[in-house]
Formats: sequence, structure tokens, C-alpha cells
Amino acid sequence: MRRAFVRFLPGMIGVAALLPATLVVSAQDRAPSGQAETPPFKVCSSQTPPPCATAPKVIYSPDPEYSEKARKKKAHGTVILETTVGIDGHTHDIRVVRPLGYGLSEQAVKALREWTFEPGRKDGEPVPVLIPIEMDFRLY
Repeated sequence: MRRAFVRFLPGMIGVAALLPATLVVSAQDRAPSGQAETPPFKVCSSQTPPPCATAPKVIYSPDPEYSEKARKKKAHGTVILETTVGIDGHTHDIRVVRPLGYGLSEQAVKALREWTFEPGRKDGEPVPVLIPIEMDFRLY
């Protein structure tokens, strides 16, 4: 049985929520053309002074698929991703910070594209927020 877990790490500190997930990046992940692009905020924490924003909240997070190549090689580990959650609640500018190989990084990106969030907020208004996400892949 395959198992994938995801951790949403606000500000890359020890606070983590276990969630299933995956991530992919493309040029289409940019803000829609009539919407001004605002640089993303970081999540407020003791290490992140203002200006900062509240963390986005996950609404929908489908599990990533285990790649056939990884299953055959019995590969496992953690993919670390970074993405901007836009004011629309969707992921933008996804990038792989620590890849895993055997197609698992690609599967993580693919799943993360499907995620939706309640956007982060600053002064009560939705703002783009840069967040890290860990996806653990384990075969049982």
C-alpha cells in the first residue's frame, strides 16, 4: 500500500499539519492578466517580522499518486515544495526545493496544483502568501 503525507509549514518553523499533497510548476500559474501581481508575503511568525500575513488554510488537498517507477524501485522520502497561494486560493509559481526522483517530485507538483486554500490575509484583506510544503512518500 502506498502512502503520501504532506506537511504545510508556515514560515518553515516547527508547526506542521499533516495533509496529503503534490506539486507542479508552470508559466500558467501566474496571476491572470488584468490582475496586478503583488509580491507574496511570508507567514507571520517569531522569525518573520512584519510585513507578513496569516497562513492560508487548506480547503481541498488530493493525495499525490505514487509513480510506477518509484514503486518498482521501492523509493521513499520527502519532497519539499514552495508555492505562492494567491488571493484566488490557488497555487502559483510552484517550485521544487528538495526533489526526490523516480517521478515523485513531478507527482507532488501535479497534486499541489489541484489544492485549493482559503487565502492568507493581511489587515483583513486576502493577499498572496509564500508557503513551504513537505510531501512524504512511503511504501507500506
